[in-house]
Amino acid sequence: MPPAYTTAQKSAITQFMSFTSSDRNTAVKHLKTHNWNSEQAVNGYFSGGGAASAPSGSSKSGLNKVFDKYRDDKTTPDTIGVTGMMSYLNDIKVELEDIGMLAVSEILQCPTMGEMTREGFTEGWGAQSCDTVDKQKSYMKNLLKTLPANKDTFTRIYKYTYNIGRTGNQKSVQLDTAVEYWKVLFGSAASPVRWNSQSNPWLDWWVEFLTTKWKKSVNKDVWNETLKFASMTLEDESLGFWTEESSWPSVVDEFVEWVKEKRGGGETEGEAMEVE
Repeated sequence: MPPAYTTAQKSAITQFMSFTSSDRNTAVKHLKTHNWNSEQAVNGYFSGGGAASAPSGSSKSGLNKVFDKYRDDKTTPDTIGVTGMMSYLNDIKVELEDIGMLAVSEILQCPTMGEMTREGFTEGWGAQSCDTVDKQKSYMKNLLKTLPANKDTFTRIYKYTYNIGRTGNQKSVQLDTAVEYWKVLFGSAASPVRWNSQSNPWLDWWVEFLTTKWKKSVNKDVWNETLKFASMTLEDESLGFWTEESSWPSVVDEFVEWVKEKRGGGETEGEAMEVE
């Protein structure tokens, strides 16, 4: 006889199987590993605990069929353009102007925004054992659900966004483009780095400073360091971690001074509280 499971465990098994399209034995195995926490088990499965590292022959065949379904220009057999990608994102329930689109771009290693390649599509989804639209939709649903607590996944998405933000042979991202991506990455409800707090509208300040004072394109170093800076400001809103000797990009140094002046008297929030 199969082992008896509690009502909660049966529910977890059903949920795991629904999210991953896996069988019952796989569900039980991963749920036991994660102490019957379905959310952690599903996340562990998709992050490498159950997904294959490379697509099998049958899986790749299925992925090629899915890819061909969305090709909007039949003269480019290995590329899906903007129209096809919009249709695809709609089918997997990913919003066009939300962080989910950036997550898909990272998974599939899209060369530019709004374009998917056959290789990226088959390799990206094959590595997650998601060879059907339904599996891909389930994967994205779980990814976005768990992303607020998954800084590592967010960091991968954040860093890859720089690649799709560039156009042509540009070595940097245009400021207006970078600003729009920052608004999505730091403003989405699914982001683990929500760069605004009750006392300090950091993201609003950052955008205001860049667009009115700095007005330059964004190179890779500035892009990557902005994530580090954003995370640290949320941990220490007094900016006590920053010193003139720190090796931050100049734009961060200038922003800190601008924030101090904006707060009044050239003091950080923490310094002002100590004086009071």
